[in-house]
This record gives sequence, C-alpha cells and structure tokens, in this order.
Amino acid sequence: MARALKYVIQLSVVGTIYFFLVQFALELALVHPGATAIWPPTAFALVAVLVGGYRVVPAIFAAAYIANAASSDSSYAAVATAVNNAFEAVAGGYLVNWWAGGRSAFGAPLGMAKFVLIAIFVVAISASVDSILNLGLGPSSRIEEVDWQKFAAIWFPRWLSDLAAVLMITPALVLWVTDHPRRFDFRAFLESAALFATAAAFGAVAFSRLTADMPSAAPLAIFAVLPLLWAALRRGPRDTATTALILLGFETWGAIFGGGPLARSVGEESSTLLLIFMIGIATPSLVLAADAVLRRRSERIIRDTRKELGQAREQFAQSQKMEAVGQLTGGVAHDFNNLLTVIVGNLNIAQRHLEPLTDAPAERLRRLVNNAMRGAERATTITKHLLAFSRKQPFDPKPLNINKLVHGLSDFLRRSLGETISLEILGGDGLWQAEADPAQLEAAILNLAVNARDAMLSGGKLTIVIENCFLDEKYCHRHDELVAGPYVRMALIDTGAGMSKDVLERVFEPFFTTKKVGQGTGLGMSQVYAFVKESNGHIEIHSEPGKGTTVTIYLPALPENVQEEETAEREIPTGNAAPTILLVEDDHDVRAYVVEILRELHYRVLEAHDAVSALALIDRNDVRVDLLLADLVLPGMNGGRLAEELKARQPEVRALFMTGYSREAIIDQWPVGTDIEMLHKPLTQDALEQKVRAVLNQAR
Repeated sequence: MARALKYVIQLSVVGTIYFFLVQFALELALVHPGATAIWPPTAFALVAVLVGGYRVVPAIFAAAYIANAASSDSSYAAVATAVNNAFEAVAGGYLVNWWAGGRSAFGAPLGMAKFVLIAIFVVAISASVDSILNLGLGPSSRIEEVDWQKFAAIWFPRWLSDLAAVLMITPALVLWVTDHPRRFDFRAFLESAALFATAAAFGAVAFSRLTADMPSAAPLAIFAVLPLLWAALRRGPRDTATTALILLGFETWGAIFGGGPLARSVGEESSTLLLIFMIGIATPSLVLAADAVLRRRSERIIRDTRKELGQAREQFAQSQKMEAVGQLTGGVAHDFNNLLTVIVGNLNIAQRHLEPLTDAPAERLRRLVNNAMRGAERATTITKHLLAFSRKQPFDPKPLNINKLVHGLSDFLRRSLGETISLEILGGDGLWQAEADPAQLEAAILNLAVNARDAMLSGGKLTIVIENCFLDEKYCHRHDELVAGPYVRMALIDTGAGMSKDVLERVFEPFFTTKKVGQGTGLGMSQVYAFVKESNGHIEIHSEPGKGTTVTIYLPALPENVQEEETAEREIPTGNAAPTILLVEDDHDVRAYVVEILRELHYRVLEAHDAVSALALIDRNDVRVDLLLADLVLPGMNGGRLAEELKARQPEVRALFMTGYSREAIIDQWPVGTDIEMLHKPLTQDALEQKVRAVLNQAR
C-alpha cells in the first residue's frame, strides 16, 4: 500500500510539473514568439525518465495530452502529440541508459559525446512527427503531396528548440539530482558562487540590451565562453552545466526582448543564431569538464598507486633486510650452538665429578662451575632468541585457547609489572582456538609486558584485549604472508611514553634498543616478530610520543573441534647387549663430548668426522650399527644421504640427527624425510640420553 501511494505521488508530481511547463511555454510563445527557440518540457521529460525510471512515462503522456487538448481542436492531434512526447522521453532514456552509461554519462567525455548523438537522433524523430501533425498529414498521405519546403521550415526550428533544451537543461538537472558532494566545502561553495555571479554578469553583457547600442558589439558575446572555461577546468560537470543554464537564461531574455550583441531585434533568425551559439559553447565545455574530472581522477589514482608502490618497495626492502639479517644471525647462532654444546657438556661433566667431593677447594670449584653454567645458560637463551628471529628456532605449535593462556599468566605478569601499573585482561566470549607454540607465545607476551612496564616509569595501565576477527582479502593484500580468514586478535595497550616514527621503523631489528646499556639485549621485539611470523600470523604496532603504544598480534584460528592432544610417556625397555652407535660429527670438540657421554652411558661408540669416513668404517670392519647419530649438516654428503646409504647396507638401522636448526628450516634446505628424528643443539647429557634411548626403544 505504501509503495502504491508513493508511486501515485510520484506520477502526480511529474505530471503536474510537466503540465505547467507546457502551459507556461505555450502562453509565453503567444506573447513572445521568440521564446519558442527552446522547449523546456522536452528536457524535463527526459530527466524524469533518467531519474525516476520508465514508470513515470504515463504521467508524461497524460500531462502532455491534457495540455495539448486544451490548446487544440483535434483530439487526434492531442493524442498523437502526447504519444510523440512520451516516445521521445522513453527512446531518449533507453538509449542513454543502454549506450551512454545512464545518469553517469555527463561525468565522462565519451558518455557526453554519445549523449549529444542520442539527442540529435531522438529529437529529429520527434520533430518529424510534430511537423507531420502540423501539416495535417495522415497515414494515407502520399509523399509527392508533401510540401518539403514548408516541412523544413517547421521541422528545423522545432528540432533545434528540443535539441537545445535537451543539451542545455537535461545535464544540469540530472547532475544536481545525482552528483552530491561527500562533504560541505566552504571554499568550493564560495568559488561556485563567484562562478555563477560571473556567469550572470557576462550573460548580461553578452546577450542583454545593455550593449545593444555599442558599435561593433557582437564580439562581446565571446565573453560568455570565459565562465564556462572556468567551470570546466575548476568545478566539474555540474557547475559547468549550471553555468551554461545561467547563460541560457540571459540568451532567452535577449531572444524575448531583443537587443544584445548577436540580436538587435526580435526575430527567428537572431533567436536561432543565439541558440546555435549557446549550444556551440556549452556542449564542448561539458565534454571538457568531464575530461578534466577524469584526468584529475586518473592523476589521483596514479598518485595513490605510486604511494602504494613506494610503500610496497619499502616493505620489500625491509623484508629483504630482515631476511639477510635472519640468515646471518641463524648461521652465527648455529655455529655458536656447537661451542655451547662443548661448554655446557663439559661443565655438566665437571659438576657430576664434583658432586661426591665435600672439601673447601671442591666447594669453591663447584661454585665457579655453577657460575660458568649460568653464564652458558644465558648464552643459550640469547642463541635461542637469535634462532627465533632468523625463524630457525625449533617450533612446537599446538592448539591453544589464548584467553586461558593469558589468564594463566596474569599473576606472573602482575608481579613483573609492579605495583604502580594495573593490568586488565579482556577476553572475548566464544574465542576460537589458535595454533602456536605456547612457550614462545608466553615469552612474547612477557617481552611485550616488560617493554610496556619500562615505558610507564611513573605508573599506568596495561590492557590485554583478546577477540575473534576476520581479515579480508583487501587487508591481506597489503601483507604477502597473510591469508584471508579467521584470526584470533590479541592487543596489548599501554599508557606509556610511546615511540617516535624513527623508533617504530627499527623496532623489530635485532640488538636495537632504546634502553640504557646493560638493561636490554635488543632481542625481545625481534623474538616476538619471529614467533608471530613462524606462526603464520601478523603483528602491528601503533604508537605516538606521549600517547602510549598498541601492539596487535593476529594468529590464525583453528576449527572449534581441534583439541590439544596429550602426549603419553614412553616406557624405555632395557636390553642386556650394549647397542652400537655410529657418531658422525665434523666438529672435533662436539664429537669428543658426545662420545664421552655415550660411553658413560655404556654404549659402544664408533666415530667419524664425515659421511665418507663413516661408510668406509662400516665397510672395513663389517660391524652392525643399531643407531646412526649424525650432524645433519656435514661436509660433502649430508646426514640425510648418509642415513640412506647406511640403510641400504643395514635396513634395520635407526637414525638420529643433531642440528641447530628447526625441522622446517632443515626440510627446506636439505632433502630429508619429514619423519626424521632430530636432537637440537646445544646438547645436554639428559636430553641426549633420553632421545637416544627413545629412538633405540622404537627399534625394538
């Protein structure tokens, strides 16, 4: 019911406006014949169809019939005229929508050009029908009976008047209905007001009787071009069409009352000349305005594209720099792990030998060894940070409820933050599970909390917000490593001192720190960065000096039915015969340490410094090996190839590899199976003993 009422009101409004326009034009033509040089109802009918759709056509037909029936003695002529007017609106609207782009035609140069061609064609058909009706010709009339000179005398003025109305009035009305500014701009408003005032002044000079008595005044009409150029180059199609409409008003004034540079008396020839002049300057101005808007839009797109390209280049350069630093730190950490294996291993041996001694020198040595062990453990932690940054740290992802994990850390975080800093944890309901290494996630949260504490020396508040979110394609397009989909978002928001732009650009670099010497290694944020990337997530930092810092971490969400699996302890059966282990390690000190540990555990050990020597040792002594314990990265043939060669000789042999890299990094660089057993350096006696026994237990 409401839609029907709305439709009736729409038909009533359109029909009423069209009827009064026709009546006004007819009455004006009776008083001032020169006013028929332009016919506004034609333009309004086309605007009504373009804006309101074809459903307003009945209102146009009815209004045209009523208006023409009152001024014509023939009902047939009134019906034919109404049909012609309705057809003109329908045909024009259909062609503009189908070929020129609809209402957006006036905002594009090609669309405006197509609109001009459509107007010429449709108006020509309508003018032909009107001329036929005016001459009283019917379907039975023969072509040789037509007075073509009289037909042309009627057809051309009507064609020109309708064409002028469509070209001059339709764009202005459509653009004012459809082209709304996004926001009010006072400077643009003032410029438009100045433009319209200038157009009125130039219109008065060019077309009014004010300059009629001046000698050689006709060239003054060229001034009408100036405001159109201003509008086209500065204000766009809407203001250009409005400026043309203002000038048309003064041209109509000149046509009705006479005078002006181009017309010194009221007459058909002067009116036609004025109209052709207006069409000639207004239509190219509209095309120019559309082209200027298109050019400005293209320049804006190019600027935005260049800006995005520059940002992409910066991100790529940063990514390359981080990758290069990661490779460097990974290599350094890997070699350092070999040294730590020797240091930590020998310190362990020293501790075991000192345990039964109770005299004072032994106690002093025990204290010194313990101090050395703590230093070695700190070095091991730094090495793990380096490996984490280079994304070569052993990674053990598990399904996690981050909300539960963070709340479990709350007491520890409050103690770390101190009494002057409050902690608030806001966990979302129905939180999805995320896949991440729980130990590394806890370390990342602790690192960020400590950084927040150090930024709030006078106290403050740390808020941790955890919620579900969905990253779309547009967002992920800016970050190559992200895939659109569900994520768990964790934001740590502090009220601290904030960071400058220069600090933000370097915040993830290893060893970069704003703390004083001795207060930080500069590896905390790089470790967080590495953990997030290793988890296929994303991290963002927003900060301004004096406005605090927000660190946001996105971790991929898992399906709700994924549960954390419990790992059962294996029973380690013992055998009577000592298993034989083939140890292959290119670092002499590491090899010596591992041999000593294995022999203390009562294993039979064969040792070699590379794969070729190991195979030669087996072939020469014809010995059966129970376990191959080899460094995965060996000179020449790597550990994976060595295992394949050894299994070809002894299929039942088990393999255990030693490495300072993660499983993922190893698989990417060396051709080994995905089910290999690995022992990560630096090696301790307990870890070595447990892993060796576990692998041998699988063989049994």
